[in-house]
Amino acid sequence: MSSLNGWHRGERAIQEKFGFHGAVSQSWTKIEGEMREQHRDFYSTRLPFIPVTTLDSMGRPWSSILAGPHGEIGWVSSETYDQLSMRAEVWDGDPLKANADYHAGTTDESQRKMLIAGIGVEFSTRRRNKFAGSVKAIGKQGELLDICATVNQAIGNCPKYITIRNLVSFPHTKPRVIHQEINIPPTDRLPSDLITFILSSDTVFVGSSYSASEEDAPRFPSHLGMNHRGGRPGFVRVRNDGRTLVLPDYSGNRLMTSLGNIEATALASLTFPSFTDGSLLYVTGIAHNLFGAPAQAIMPSQNALSTIEITGYIFIEDALPVRQREGTEPQRSPYAPPVKLLKEEQASSRYFSSEDAIHATLSRIQLHSSDIATFAFESPHKLNIIPGQAAILDFTSFLGASPYRHMAAENPNSVNDDRIRTWTISWCSSWKSVADGVGTTFSLTMRLKPGGAVTGALFDIANKLSAVRPELLEDSRPLGLGVTLVGIGGDFVLEPTDPHEGPEIAITREEEQISVRKNAPRKLLWIAGGIGITPFLAMLCDIPSHFAEYEITLLLSTREPDVMLSLLSNAIEAAAHKVKLVVHVFSHTEQFKSSLPTSVSLHRHSGRITSSFVSDFKVECVYVCGSEMFEREVIQGVVGKVRKEGFAY
Repeated sequence: MSSLNGWHRGERAIQEKFGFHGAVSQSWTKIEGEMREQHRDFYSTRLPFIPVTTLDSMGRPWSSILAGPHGEIGWVSSETYDQLSMRAEVWDGDPLKANADYHAGTTDESQRKMLIAGIGVEFSTRRRNKFAGSVKAIGKQGELLDICATVNQAIGNCPKYITIRNLVSFPHTKPRVIHQEINIPPTDRLPSDLITFILSSDTVFVGSSYSASEEDAPRFPSHLGMNHRGGRPGFVRVRNDGRTLVLPDYSGNRLMTSLGNIEATALASLTFPSFTDGSLLYVTGIAHNLFGAPAQAIMPSQNALSTIEITGYIFIEDALPVRQREGTEPQRSPYAPPVKLLKEEQASSRYFSSEDAIHATLSRIQLHSSDIATFAFESPHKLNIIPGQAAILDFTSFLGASPYRHMAAENPNSVNDDRIRTWTISWCSSWKSVADGVGTTFSLTMRLKPGGAVTGALFDIANKLSAVRPELLEDSRPLGLGVTLVGIGGDFVLEPTDPHEGPEIAITREEEQISVRKNAPRKLLWIAGGIGITPFLAMLCDIPSHFAEYEITLLLSTREPDVMLSLLSNAIEAAAHKVKLVVHVFSHTEQFKSSLPTSVSLHRHSGRITSSFVSDFKVECVYVCGSEMFEREVIQGVVGKVRKEGFAY
């Protein structure tokens, strides 16, 4: 029989904060009191390991890993619909051993009952099921633990954020405890290698607990939770204190059991696995849920998150007895949104509060091709934007809020669409030597993204105006289409020049004699993939404000050389005599015109940029902007300092 009689106070509170309670008020009935036959078969025949949650002597949850001997399947059995029996391999350092010993040896009758919760995940299919209950018996068979669990909560679960992996058994593990701090002092930090480990992870198992008050216990008895969280590598962030983790909340099934447990009992555990070398990081700590402005103050544009201040951790190498099959690659979930950085990780970025909202109006549209255009926005505010930085825009007023959707196979990105987009600013009025007016106009040069909600809407408007009201392309303000500027972000900018380097010379500026030092020309290599040319257009606009002269080589890979060279030509006018520019265009389009000034040296190449071509350049700094795959390919040949800017916003 199920231990549930409705949602407990923490779950109700979270559902109400999200506005979901009405829709899911009776959904607790989906959590059954026994396992269906297919669940019993799933645990028994499909899984090499099962993450579980148990409590330690201080009532803190820890997430353990129970595995079949040598990573094999078939170590779980289910004699009845409410029982799971596991003959599990548990290595030294895994929290389950100490937690089991504590519950077995305590004289406190209220603590003798050992609660447990687990989740089974089949990584090859994204199938997963959860259970919760208590440990009926636990014993030892040689090096294995025999665990018999009574299950009184069972549910199938959402597969959205699971990374598909081809896992195989790895029987010859040699688990080694590398770090173990069960109770860390309040001022201690995680070791740097563990922070790196967290920031490379795309999978975490989350343990939670609900500790019922004496008043609530008859109806809502205490229980544990175990869940899976996944995303792109680095989706879990680490704050500057080196011990507080930030776990963003992604759109799920709206039941909110994990967040509900944390809301009621402010504790959580996380276990990060490595499927390449078998390492496991276990942490436990104090957890809090944050919503709205408090969440965004930590992770801008993220409306809900959990923080976990670590109070204990264990790191074990070579423990997990399964590994990713050699020669295979993980298949990321299409639902996983781009990684969001913490505000404190973005030192050069500025975010505006809702009270100081900055609005901008679409003012001009230039169509360069069927899928490339420049959209200019006008704001009454003076904005300090460094060329190379990006505008972070909220298009909710433009498109309307995105409704809740659990799954969307035809467009997975829509599930977590907060209507916020980031584009590099290609031109800004404040970059002119004498800016016009009191406000700021900035331009975004972008490519139409197939299926993109925002670019699709913008290009639809541009094409309709081109067909029926072309005069509104030149002045789009009568349309009254506005957006909210969330912030200005990014540090993909030219490094400042020092006016005190080089021989001193005299120049005249505004009838004042000024002594400065003339720098030797700065030699830079810029590498752009397609629309990745945008930040370089901005940087060319900024060069006149620098004391140094520049010798820049631009490698441009593009399918539309005519369009890109036209954009480049307009930007070069601003740089004037301050830059010596050499352009290498790589394209399968062999015939294209050059609109560049005669002062620019242009070289044409057929095909793609190769790492060997890049390696020939010896420069002060290399700037690369393009897709993740493009960046990865070209920087293999880079010699020296590299600065990168990608498209994953």
